[in-house]
Amino acid sequence: MRPRTYALSIPLIGVLVAALLAGCAGDPDRGGCDISSTGSAGDAISLVATFTPARLDAGSLVTSADGTYVVASCTGGICRWNAGGGAYETISDRGYDAISPDLSLVARKVGCADVALVEVDGGTEVQRLEGLPDPKITDVSPVGEIAFSPDGRLVAGAGLQGDLVIWSTEDGDEMTRTDLGTGVGSISFSPDSKQVAVSADDSISILDAGSGDEVGTISAASGTGPAWSPDGRWIAGVTTEGSPTVWDAKTFKTVETFNGFDAASVAFSPNSRSLAATSEGGDGPKGDEARLALWTPTALGGSGETRDVSKSVAPGSNVVFRPDGKVLYTATAEDGLAAWDLRTGKPASPFQAPGLSTTSTG
Repeated sequence: MRPRTYALSIPLIGVLVAALLAGCAGDPDRGGCDISSTGSAGDAISLVATFTPARLDAGSLVTSADGTYVVASCTGGICRWNAGGGAYETISDRGYDAISPDLSLVARKVGCADVALVEVDGGTEVQRLEGLPDPKITDVSPVGEIAFSPDGRLVAGAGLQGDLVIWSTEDGDEMTRTDLGTGVGSISFSPDSKQVAVSADDSISILDAGSGDEVGTISAASGTGPAWSPDGRWIAGVTTEGSPTVWDAKTFKTVETFNGFDAASVAFSPNSRSLAATSEGGDGPKGDEARLALWTPTALGGSGETRDVSKSVAPGSNVVFRPDGKVLYTATAEDGLAAWDLRTGKPASPFQAPGLSTTSTG
């Protein structure tokens, strides 16, 4: 999905300004830096802030592996819903920048350029990951995107200037580092955790997670995604023209494109044979569209057809499949969480929405 943005309240801007003027003196053992009071900072937060109400960080939306829970970083911290809908439970009073596949560990940006691994149950910091450069030219954390590997053994973190570091979650050791030379839009590990796809500018770089060496490049791809198919054979994302596209994960060549759909987010089905896509909306000619579509590419064993699951989805939504493949979850910062029956296209049980806030959801 697209790189996240965050809105700041007037009091929070004051905190940031005061921290800058004081030399960020909250954490003397890390060179006088402590930006943890700013919450989640998925991308740099500018002091020229916009005031957009938010309920949750749509990009943080995940499901538990068994499909029992849906989780997101929200205004109250970490919100957890039963998959069948209803009220949410706040399981931590602070949000996250990434969460482990088993939902037991979160990654948060702390200090000058560090990442803290924190247990969800109890809030104990178990590792402090260091090594990303601190250019000291931004008003918040110089850490950009963060992602856990599917096996939970690795964490990748990106600096705002293109540095990428991969650490071990077990002991916090740095496993590899590389410099992409430009800002990173998103990070996604392959299902076997051996490769990592990193979007930057108008391309996706596929890196060896062990060495950091580039093994392939996908051109003409936007910052949306990338998403690996569960079987590891395909990579999906969005072209610079906005079209959902599937690439071969070995040759990195284009396999199939869903033309005529301006996508905000794409997600593979659990069986790797179809994809869900939400429409971007915005100010263009299709800005009033609110589509959630199912695409079955022929290369993946499908019919090549597409159908609208719903036309009542908020534009710009993130989308994820429930592990059984029968339900799609969508989310936006302003509207919160919704669920859609894939067969009928009807809304599933409603989900309680967290309260609106004009601050970051981390």
